[in-house]
Amino acid sequence: MNPEANSPADLIVSLSRSMHTGGAPADELESRMSLAAMRLGVPAHFFSTPTSLFITFENEPHSTRLIRVKPAEVNLAKLTSLYQLYLQIESGQLDVAAAGNVLKEIEAANYDYGDWAAVLCFAIIGGGAGIFLSGNWTVVTSAALISLLVGILVRGFEHYRLPEHLATVTAGFVAAILANIVQHFFPAGSVELTQLASLIVLLPGLQFTVSVKELATQNLASGTSRMAGALTTFLTMIFGVVMGAGLADWIIDLPPPIKPQALPVQWSLAALLPVSLAFCVLFRARKREMPWMLLASFIAFVTVRVAGMYLSPIAASWSAALVVGVASNLFARFSNRPAAIMMMPGLLLLVPGSMGFFGLSAIAIHDDLPSGFKIVFTMLMVAVSLVAGLLVANVVCPIEKPLPR
Repeated sequence: MNPEANSPADLIVSLSRSMHTGGAPADELESRMSLAAMRLGVPAHFFSTPTSLFITFENEPHSTRLIRVKPAEVNLAKLTSLYQLYLQIESGQLDVAAAGNVLKEIEAANYDYGDWAAVLCFAIIGGGAGIFLSGNWTVVTSAALISLLVGILVRGFEHYRLPEHLATVTAGFVAAILANIVQHFFPAGSVELTQLASLIVLLPGLQFTVSVKELATQNLASGTSRMAGALTTFLTMIFGVVMGAGLADWIIDLPPPIKPQALPVQWSLAALLPVSLAFCVLFRARKREMPWMLLASFIAFVTVRVAGMYLSPIAASWSAALVVGVASNLFARFSNRPAAIMMMPGLLLLVPGSMGFFGLSAIAIHDDLPSGFKIVFTMLMVAVSLVAGLLVANVVCPIEKPLPR
């Protein structure tokens, strides 16, 4: 529960907490809230991590406020409302009392599309990921069905407030068993592709990329904590997969692996629309923002495909991130809405979560340390290239004009 915004300092504390729970990264939260606090006449210093927020007001130099927060999921609808409230405060359109009332309305709003909509989105994204990962119809169909069960598991764990890491382990365990069963009856599929596609929603590729960006912008504590959280999610998921694969190997015999025949590229283009809409729902975006999110997904997909024809994978990722970053910043500049609306869905098609899964699987399941470490290192380099593209985009096309020194 946010404190009552009876004073400028209370409003800043409440707004900071709300932005954190809306999914704002540390660098954006700290810079924007510093400007808002200065505009309200209560200059303050902020220190944000994924699980806590420290605020020290200059007129209270010996008193620091500590706010304990839960690691946030992305909530674009809430983040958009908070961003517009911030702009109104920064421009002086709202006083403290009016801004506090608006903040209460934002906090009271329900941004969720419902459990069954989320579960259906898991299935859509799982099937679409099977296409993007060069799977055949066996992989696509089985990944969609297993993702549906994974979505039910995840929402069930959230409903009963069970530990999040337990949901990740359980999802990996169930996905591995079912993928092996499918492979037993349909040898034309692929166990690894089916497992990866069915777990793609839970992979922390975006979280890992955000952590690298925070490290690059010198938010070292937040970046390190977020990266540790992403690696822990990877490891717990792989642990579940290893346990499930071991049990399945004990129960059934798998046929020799056959590389599946990838579907034509037209199917990837066709899958882009439903997958992007599904991510809009999971990110709790407002319907009016969905066309822009679809545009960002299309820009990222086309750019990385075209660049991949002429450049190395790392250079192609950098190019795609640069284009997505410029498009997102232009959108934010002219619409007064956060750049994350276009940036998040664009990055989702570029983040290296699948590489992390393949790398750790090679180490844990196949005992192939050289290949596993090579893939993990490639994942790190792709994440760095994405962050470099976004940072260059902020220089080429900043959201706001630089403030005078």
